[in-house]
Amino acid sequence: MYQRIWSWMVYLFGLSMQALWYCDYNDKVTAGSLNKTQYSGKWYFIMMAADSESSLLKFGAVDSAIFLLTPMQDKGKLLLRGEFRLSDTPNCLPRQWIYNISNKTEEMILEGRPEQQTEIFVKDGNDYIMLLEIQDEGMEKFKRLMLYGRSPSLTDDMRRELEHRAYCLDLTAHLVLKQALPPCEIY
Repeated sequence: MYQRIWSWMVYLFGLSMQALWYCDYNDKVTAGSLNKTQYSGKWYFIMMAADSESSLLKFGAVDSAIFLLTPMQDKGKLLLRGEFRLSDTPNCLPRQWIYNISNKTEEMILEGRPEQQTEIFVKDGNDYIMLLEIQDEGMEKFKRLMLYGRSPSLTDDMRRELEHRAYCLDLTAHLVLKQALPPCEIY
């Protein structure tokens, strides 16, 4: 009897540990060690997950988005320019951000928004990158996981990967960009 109880306890413990380890990823790239040349260039915004549907609202009108990541002369900065095509207009909406990177922090810090931290995860042979944006302070609080690819297409494996990681991070709302219109051009 005791042997049977003991074996069940060991079995349940094993399942619990497996569930915990299943969410353990080792693909995080620290901001200070990011190879800026390797990750420079065009990236297509494909999909995201967030902690609430309200965190996705401002992205719902976006049909497609393309970004250009460029190292700046200041070695501790990256310029990210984006062109957004909205679903209800053929026009492109330009935006740009500057990220500060340092060997002192694991995350990138968005210039002008020090309360927002961005973690970097590299996927599938550097063809995809995930950014986890977290802001716990200020007027807007959010946690969102964003998937970018070197091409605008989304593989089933990468979709499942983002959905699983979102589950592990307790991000319950998902959005895949429609991409019904061709993406904007960016140079």
